[in-house]
Amino acid sequence: MTGRERSVVGTAIVMAMLSMGLYGVSFAAEPTRTEREFIEMQTSINATMVAVVDWAAHEIWEAGYAETMTGRNWLTTKQFAIQLLASGTLVSLGGNGKADMGWANNAEWQTWSAKMIQETERALVAIDAKDQAALKESGERLVDTCEGCHDAFKPDIPTEGILHVPHHEYGEPLITE
Repeated sequence: MTGRERSVVGTAIVMAMLSMGLYGVSFAAEPTRTEREFIEMQTSINATMVAVVDWAAHEIWEAGYAETMTGRNWLTTKQFAIQLLASGTLVSLGGNGKADMGWANNAEWQTWSAKMIQETERALVAIDAKDQAALKESGERLVDTCEGCHDAFKPDIPTEGILHVPHHEYGEPLITE
């Protein structure tokens, strides 16, 4: 090899090493999931339940019993199911309510949150298939899941002064402490 060829090969090797090194550095600079700081919930689990979970679950349940379902009804029900699916993760994180972090750190709470997600995934399958009978079954299983979790963690409903209007007859507006 001539001196020029050695120089070209050497330069190519150095460039390749630098490229790999810089490539590796870019990955090393990205924090892993466990290294990232997460934004804490700014609401209580109860507020999330009333404002998101309850609304979405009621809409899914009611769609199972609707006389007819139009294309728009199916799309709207799917939006509520997506809200419910996402809220399953939200309530598993805890919140700023007095009991929230104790619940979030409880294995049974995590099991109920996972079950809500699982039942919502089943509802989404029924929605995508436009299978109202399967949606009705999913809605009933969601009710059972909600009631089971409430029996274990929150038998006195409502709490924290947060009420759901107009679906329920509590007669008081949505308020937070």
